[in-house]
Amino acid sequence: MKHMTKSKTSLRTLGFTKENKIWYADLPEFIENGLGTKANLMMVAGADTLLDILSGNTNKVSIIMSMVKFDGFTDTLMKTKDGLDKKYLDAIGHAPVDYGAYYKALERNHDLWLCPVTEYVFDGGYPDNIYLQILQAN
Repeated sequence: MKHMTKSKTSLRTLGFTKENKIWYADLPEFIENGLGTKANLMMVAGADTLLDILSGNTNKVSIIMSMVKFDGFTDTLMKTKDGLDKKYLDAIGHAPVDYGAYYKALERNHDLWLCPVTEYVFDGGYPDNIYLQILQAN
């Protein structure tokens, strides 16, 4: 499997696009490498609402993220617990998953859920904290 090697201190830029009122992570290599489908890349369960906020209610946003604090970060996602709401995920058409993790966006007092694609983005785990900065919204 080909994918970028990232150390704990590296910054990762990830784009998100809203199509038909649904946010998706822009990770074509995830699909190309046979790791899942577009339904795995859906941003749901509060992550979609956070993207609406971060994008200024537009349809596209790029975010710099890291597992460690960096100059200019504006938002902290703190892991609160493992789990998922299977009935909800099935109802909205998210790809089947067996686990996930809940986070709180501390600066915005907002709860959200992240699916196992998070492990792909952060090299195999759910970080205790994820630090974010909006790079561009449009």
